[in-house]
Amino acid sequence: MSSLNIADQQWQQDEFEISTCRERLDIDWIHHQLAERSYWAKGQPRAKTERAIAGALPFGLYYQQQQIGFARLITDYTRFGWLCDVIIDDSWRGRGLGSWLATCVREHPELQTVHRWMLSTNDAHAIYQRLGWRVVQEPHKLMEFPLS
Repeated sequence: MSSLNIADQQWQQDEFEISTCRERLDIDWIHHQLAERSYWAKGQPRAKTERAIAGALPFGLYYQQQQIGFARLITDYTRFGWLCDVIIDDSWRGRGLGSWLATCVREHPELQTVHRWMLSTNDAHAIYQRLGWRVVQEPHKLMEFPLS
């Protein structure tokens, strides 16, 4: 069995760019946003941030080569994708960049056979619903393993 060889992808919109190139990621910026600014990874050690990025398909959002946004997708590239860690720098919010970032993730050419897309959010339901996401239709099929 061969391993996946996924080519880096780029999207351009005016002076903004989204890229899946790992070498461009500003890990310091990403870690700060997650550990200091997010509710879901607050206080997370840098090693966890690095491990999470290593185990997923990362999407960096850039303005003039400076990272201003991030998202990652946990996926098997075939049937399932879990969108997570969607972050836009506070100073760039309100411009539709987060919506564009989430749309680029869904439009990635290597993910077109994925038929189960999921995410979890405490406060951005309306944003994702405008992009076509919906509340899980059969929640009784989902299970989780609680870690006290």
